[in-house]
Amino acid sequence: MPEEGTTFVEAFKAAVRPEPRRTHRMERQGALPAVVLCGDRAAGGDPDPAAVAIRELAAYVCPDVAHRGARHALIEPDHLVAGPDRTLCDEVIHQLERAELDGVGRLRLPEVALLKSLLDWNHDAGQGGGREAAIRLRDYAYERLCDRHKGFMALRWLAGGQQPDLSAGRGLRDFLFILLPVPLFYFLPRWLWTLRRDRRLLRQAKRFPWWAFARGREAHPEAGRFFDTAIAWRRRLRDAEDREKAELMERALWAALLSDLRHANRPGRLRPYRRRRRTRCVVLLSPPADSGQREVFDRFLKAYEDACGVIPYASVVLVAGTRGVGDGAKSLADVAAQWRPQRTPERQTARLSEALPVPGAPVPPLPVPYFRPVARAGGELAVELTALTAALAVTAWLVMTGLPSRGHSSTPCLGGNQNPGASAPPVPASPAAPEEYAQARRMITEENRWVDEQAPAGHVRTVVYLGASRGNTRFGSGLPELRGIALGQREANRTAQSDPKHGVWLKVDALDAGVRFEHAADVARQIVRKAAEDRDVIGVVGFSESRTESRKAISELTAARIPVIVSTSTANAMLPSRNSGFVHRISPVNSRETAVEAAFAKYGAVVGDDSDDCHTARAAVVVRDPSDLYSNELGEQFGAQFEKLTHARPYNVAYYQTNASAVPAQVPDLSTGDISQVATAVCAQLRDRTLLYWAARAEDFRSFLKEFNQGTGCSSRHLTVLGGNELTNAALAGEFPGGDRLRLYHTAHALPVGDKRRTQTAREFSEAYAAAWKNDLWSNDGHAAQGRDAITLMAKAASTVATSDLTVTSELVQNTLYNGMNRVGASGALRYVPGDADPQNKPVIILRHFDRGNPVPVLVCGAFTLTPGEDYTHWGPHQQYECPTDQ
Repeated sequence: MPEEGTTFVEAFKAAVRPEPRRTHRMERQGALPAVVLCGDRAAGGDPDPAAVAIRELAAYVCPDVAHRGARHALIEPDHLVAGPDRTLCDEVIHQLERAELDGVGRLRLPEVALLKSLLDWNHDAGQGGGREAAIRLRDYAYERLCDRHKGFMALRWLAGGQQPDLSAGRGLRDFLFILLPVPLFYFLPRWLWTLRRDRRLLRQAKRFPWWAFARGREAHPEAGRFFDTAIAWRRRLRDAEDREKAELMERALWAALLSDLRHANRPGRLRPYRRRRRTRCVVLLSPPADSGQREVFDRFLKAYEDACGVIPYASVVLVAGTRGVGDGAKSLADVAAQWRPQRTPERQTARLSEALPVPGAPVPPLPVPYFRPVARAGGELAVELTALTAALAVTAWLVMTGLPSRGHSSTPCLGGNQNPGASAPPVPASPAAPEEYAQARRMITEENRWVDEQAPAGHVRTVVYLGASRGNTRFGSGLPELRGIALGQREANRTAQSDPKHGVWLKVDALDAGVRFEHAADVARQIVRKAAEDRDVIGVVGFSESRTESRKAISELTAARIPVIVSTSTANAMLPSRNSGFVHRISPVNSRETAVEAAFAKYGAVVGDDSDDCHTARAAVVVRDPSDLYSNELGEQFGAQFEKLTHARPYNVAYYQTNASAVPAQVPDLSTGDISQVATAVCAQLRDRTLLYWAARAEDFRSFLKEFNQGTGCSSRHLTVLGGNELTNAALAGEFPGGDRLRLYHTAHALPVGDKRRTQTAREFSEAYAAAWKNDLWSNDGHAAQGRDAITLMAKAASTVATSDLTVTSELVQNTLYNGMNRVGASGALRYVPGDADPQNKPVIILRHFDRGNPVPVLVCGAFTLTPGEDYTHWGPHQQYECPTDQ
């Protein structure tokens, strides 16, 4: 078929210059198979059609007058000879190195040069021990490296020229010369070069397998020294017969050549010559004339194929000619179709059924649509080095002066400066009156009376609520929690009423532990005595504050093996030392809350100034009370988390409200019991982008603001405050106005009313709360929702026991709680791991407080449903920051 020759030539040109966008990827897929052209003398009337075809293929790759073409080697029949010290691969290497091509640079073959140094060393390795011979071989190879490499040549010149003779120095000058320049510029580079040879060719033999292949070994990492193995290989060459020696040398040279070509054709940074190499090296082999040349011919092809099996990289196009048509010869079109990189390339024999087309356009060395150099390689390299130097200089300047942060650009404040929503419900002007507490207790009493009237016999159990009153302050958590308990009891009993067979009705015994839980331990002992007398008592809920007294009360209860559900207390230290498995919490603990707050301070634009922009916090002042369990733990954990993220140690202020003899674990920068000194210290620390973290109790925050505005010189400065859930109570109670210069952020454990992210359970609870107590600001407080979740979780555990047709006791309720339960609560998802007191990824919300209007959520992290895929795992204006999660 006339078109077979054209198809073969096009395949040849495509193999020499592959598609540029896939060059490196295709070359890593394997090596190109050797192609052997064979034909009888009748084809085309020429006496040797294979030789004619080889010459015609060479015309496509020969450089033109502008030195553009492909690097190639054409082996004529008179070169198909090999002596004891020279192989056919030597001639290929010689022609490839001397090829002059424009814009692609000189072909560097360092592995080939190293191998030739090993072969050219004419000293007898048997003169002296093996280690001594290896050292002499190393010195010789390094000298040859210095002869051809300009960098090593310069180092050798700095060391005084040729290899120094340490025994030649006699004078002071020679002694100083040997002492200083020689070790630095000669011995050290030689030692490093030798070390690299050992590492690459022995210990990293899988990455650089050519030396292992040359020695006939598997490419596995091995210990030892490279030049010791080179001496052993030279001994093998010396003892081998001529034919075996020629095979060993041919294999070694092919392996070294393919390894060098693989490196030379790989794209690299700051390598303009290498980027211009778009053609593969071509080796064209004329047909052998006699049996001697045939032996050299076959050995050459066999060595190439064996080396390609170890170094499968398509960097060489090899085409050979032979006389006669052998068995298994294919058509030119079939061979052209198989001419692509293969992991195990098999030799392809093509039958010359027709003459190849007359050479026309040569192989284009540079595919213009992909790469059009705008400068010569030297100019391009100079531009790249200049750009690299400028980039390094700018990077160094940024490191030394500090990277410009988002705070230096126009960045809107998280939560804004004005509330975009509707007006909030009015704040009651009077403190939480006893009548309000009495109203909530009255609702519980009425529900208890209704249970006595409506509940079936044997279906009623008692849950004790342990809470604390707050005297004449409105920011106590006792009242909203008590309201949540009342609503939760009513919800649980309506659920039990709908299940006559297994429903468990709850009565609540609401007990008061006094202001700041001062009587909590005594009340707990009363509960223990009551539970011992009345088996219908199945557990205790409550504990709205993390205090030492409340922790003692929990210890009393768990010692009696009574299950406790802590509603809103957040301190990690609330767990007792004994029987901690009897404690189950609803709210997220301080360690989770402070991790979220520290990330918020580091990444959030929250620190304001006279402009409308905000910045991230660079420094922090932490105010805590070491004598208060909650305050001390919260302040210490936030300080540790903030320092971990920002590498800036916070300024610690220890404000003792009660017991000044308490010794904190971390030594504070200031200890005082005077709130005016706290305000003065905070004012002194308010530098650029400083945040105040208030871990003390909320009842002291209003006093602090008054002293800060009236008793310091910072009344005109902006103050950004971040606080825990304690501040939520005061903020929602209207205890302190924000003002234009106060930016207050505080955590909450439930989303505000009206937020679209609230679940159906949360919306139903808000509706029930508004129906019972109208829409006051405490409807946004998480304490009410968590009180509801605590009592309904206890009810669910009791009904689970009843569903199994077992008598509901405190022991079985505890087992159910301990084994883990999953519920959607009004404050978020309650997902418990068996044996763990804390719900997993409980929601933490940070609100921006405003004097007028509902607070604005600026961070929402955690789980609101039982589906992990619906968790809120990112926050920020563009959801670009990750939320801390429970491990």
